[in-house]
Amino acid sequence: MEQVKTEDCAGESAGAFVFQSRPNHSLTRPQERLVFWSLAALCSAMALGFALMGYWLTLPFAGLEIGLLAWAFKVLRGREGDYEALMIEGDVVVLEWHVGTRGERREMNRHWARVACDCRTPGRNCRLSVSSHGRATEVGQYLSDEGRLQLAATLRSRLQG
Repeated sequence: MEQVKTEDCAGESAGAFVFQSRPNHSLTRPQERLVFWSLAALCSAMALGFALMGYWLTLPFAGLEIGLLAWAFKVLRGREGDYEALMIEGDVVVLEWHVGTRGERREMNRHWARVACDCRTPGRNCRLSVSSHGRATEVGQYLSDEGRLQLAATLRSRLQG
C-alpha cells in the first residue's frame, strides 16, 4: 500500500541517509475516469430501471450518489502530492512532509533526536515518532506496522552513529 524509497547518499558526507514515503495511488487518471463513469452508468441504469417500475424517487438519490462519488475522487486527486521525507546528514535530521494543502519542514540536532515506536499490541497499531527538545513528529504514516518497526530500528542505528 505504500511506496518507500530509502537510500544511502553516495558521494555526500559519510552516513547520509534519506527516507521517502508516499501513499500508493494505484489508479491512473484514465483508469480513474473509467471506474467513475462505469459506476455512474451502473447506478444510473439501476435507478432508471426502478423509475420505470414506478419508483421514481430513486433518481434523485442516484444523482446524489454519483455526486458523492465524484467528490470522493476529487478529494483523492487532491492528495496525489502527499509525501514525507526524513534525511540524516551530518549532525542534522530534517523532516519534511506535505499532506493535502499543508506542508512543513522541521530540523533537529542528530545528537538530541530520539526515536519512539509505541505499539498498542505487540507489533500492531504502531506509531513511530522522532522527537527533540520536547517536540515529537510522527513519521511513517504511509507504512505498514512492519515497515514502521523496521524504520524505527534503522533510524535508531543511524542516529547512534
